[in-house]
Amino acid sequence: MIIVSGPEHPLAGGHASAQQLRDQTWLLGPSAAAKHGVIPAILRRMNVSEERQRIFQSHAAALEEVKRNHGLAPTVSFAVTQDLASGRLVRVGGQSLQFGGAWNTVTLVERGAPSAAAELVRFVATPRATQAMLRGPGVRVGRFRPAIHVTLWS
Repeated sequence: MIIVSGPEHPLAGGHASAQQLRDQTWLLGPSAAAKHGVIPAILRRMNVSEERQRIFQSHAAALEEVKRNHGLAPTVSFAVTQDLASGRLVRVGGQSLQFGGAWNTVTLVERGAPSAAAELVRFVATPRATQAMLRGPGVRVGRFRPAIHVTLWS
């Protein structure tokens, strides 16, 4: 995970202090609404107030606003490689501004996973699934309601 801004943002390409980062608008994907995880941990560690957080239905929507120089966003570094290379996004530097995390999947092993579960596990390990997770207008964290999608597998 890295922190990015648009190319014209005041912190673009420079080293930012903790206070400068706290004073910025943070444009976030739906994972920011969770109690646990890398993004909520980053926000807590940096002490970013809720008033400075805008949450979007997707990480891609948040990054589009970042490209317009409307704030900062934490993002998976490999997901923005092309945007960084083209200059549409710029990495914000600073002390301890690189974060690690992991995605996990769990299935039952007793008699093997059902075929639908096995297929889902295979899919979530693909680049296509990662892009789907990282791709709406933003609202404050307290007003965010994630989109709900229900799929029935038989």
